[in-house]
Amino acid sequence: MKKCLLLIALAAPFTLSGQNAWDAFRYSRTDYHGTARSMALGNAMTALGGDFGSITLNPAASAIYPYSELSITPLLTNQFSDVQYFGHLTGDRYTRAGLSSVGYVGSWKTSGPVSLSFAAGYNRVQDFTLRTSVRRNDAESSWLTPVATMTDGIQYTDLESTDDYNPFYDSNASWRSILAWNAYLLDPLPGTDNQYIAATENLNGEEISVGGLLNQRFTKESRGNMGEYLLNMGANINNRVFVGYSLNFRNVYYRTYEKFSETSQDPSLFDTHFSSFSHTYDQTTTGIGFNMKLGVIAIPVNNLRLGLSITSPTWTSLTDKWQEQMTASFLEGNESVTSPVGSFSYTVRTPWRFNAGIAYTFGKFGLVSIDYEGVDYRTMKMGKRYDKWEFEQDNEAIRYGSDAFNFLYAHNLRAGAEIRLSSFVLRGGYSYYGAPERSYQPMHVASGGLGLRANRCFADLGVSYMLKETEGFSLYDTGDSKTPGLNTLWRLKIALTFGVRF
Repeated sequence: MKKCLLLIALAAPFTLSGQNAWDAFRYSRTDYHGTARSMALGNAMTALGGDFGSITLNPAASAIYPYSELSITPLLTNQFSDVQYFGHLTGDRYTRAGLSSVGYVGSWKTSGPVSLSFAAGYNRVQDFTLRTSVRRNDAESSWLTPVATMTDGIQYTDLESTDDYNPFYDSNASWRSILAWNAYLLDPLPGTDNQYIAATENLNGEEISVGGLLNQRFTKESRGNMGEYLLNMGANINNRVFVGYSLNFRNVYYRTYEKFSETSQDPSLFDTHFSSFSHTYDQTTTGIGFNMKLGVIAIPVNNLRLGLSITSPTWTSLTDKWQEQMTASFLEGNESVTSPVGSFSYTVRTPWRFNAGIAYTFGKFGLVSIDYEGVDYRTMKMGKRYDKWEFEQDNEAIRYGSDAFNFLYAHNLRAGAEIRLSSFVLRGGYSYYGAPERSYQPMHVASGGLGLRANRCFADLGVSYMLKETEGFSLYDTGDSKTPGLNTLWRLKIALTFGVRF
C-alpha cells in the first residue's frame, strides 16, 4: 500500500486545482467483484465463461451459455484498520452493504453460428469503503505549524474578505491558510504583515515553540464505488471458438470525510489561551465514462480452454466538489469559518488492460483456472475540457516518474479451482496484484466459496479476504525524518448469488 497515504489525504486540494496523479490512479485501479462464484475462484475467469461475473473480464464469456440466465449478487464489505501512531493504538471496523452484480444473459440457437448471446447488467469493479482513526496524546508539535509556514509571504490583508474581494478565489493562498486566519488560529509575527505564528505556538524572543502538550485526533471515512453497466454480444462458433464484445458505461461515486482536531491540556500555557480547534474536509466525486472490451475463448482440445481479452481505456469525466471548515475555541470565546463549495471538472483516461487465461475442466467433476493480467499505470492521462495543457506536467510525471510517485507496469495473477460433488460445489482461489507504484506493496487476496445447483436455479456463496497490509504515514510534517505511524489494513467481502436458468 502507499506510504504516507493519510498525509496525502490531508493534503487534499488547497486550491481549486488540487487534482493530481493520485486522483487518476484512484479511478484507474479495479477490484473485480462479480458474482459469488467468480469471487470464490479468485476471478480467474478469463478462459471459463458461463458466469455473469466473468463477462467483466472476458466478453466472450456470454457465448459459452447454452441457456438464458438471470442472477443477482448482494455484497457485504468489511474493512478493518489498526493504527499505531506515536505509541497510541486505535482500531476501526467499517461495514457496508451493496450490490456486486445483477444481470441477464440470453442465448439463442441460429442457423449460422451454433448460438448467439446477449447480456446486459451491472458489475462492481471498485470499492472505496474505508475508515481509519488516529489518536495521539501529549503531542509536542502542532498541525497548525506547517499551516503557518506555508502562509508566510502572503499579506494578511489578502486573507480577508471584502465586498469586492473573495480570498478563496482571488488570492493564491491555500484555503486552509484563509480558514485558519479568519478563525484566529494564525497571527502575524510582531513587526510583519506576511509572516505568521500559529495559535498553538508561543514566541520567546526569536524562538517559536508549541506552548504546551496537545491531544490530537484524526478520522477519515470513505465510501462509494465504481460500477460498469454492460451491453454485450457473443457468438458460439462450432462449440470450439467463442467471441464477444461489450460496450460498458462506468459510473463513479466517491465520498470522503476527514476531521483533525487538537485540544490543549492546559490553555493557560498558551499565549493565545488556545483551547482547541478542528478542521474538517468533505469531498464528493461523481463521474461517468465508457470503455469497450473484446474477447475470445477457444477449446483447442477437449477440456482445455484458452482465453484472451483486451479492455480499452475508460474515458471518464469527473467532477470534484469539496468544502472545508475550521472551528477554534479559546478561553475568551469561539470562532467558526466555512469555505465556499469548491468545484472542479476534469477527465481521466485509464490504462489499457490485457487478460490471458488457461483452464482445464475435469468433465463434470471440477476445474482449475489461471489468469494473467497486465496493466501499465504509466499510461494514465488527465485532462480538462477546453484546456489540453492543464495537466501537462502531471501527465509527464505519470509517464516518466517524479519525486512524488513512480507508477509501474503491474503484473497480476489469479488462480481458482472448483470441485463438484453432485449438486454441491466447493471453490477456492487466490489473487496476486503486483505493485502499481514503486512505494506500494503487492496485494494478496485469498478466496473460497460454496455452490448449490438445481435444475433451473442456483445459489452461490463467495468470500474474499485481502491479507493484512501495512503502510507508514504522518498526519503532517513533524520535522522528524522517521515515519511515526503504521496503519495495518485488511478486508473481508461476502457475496451471495441467486439465479434462475431457462
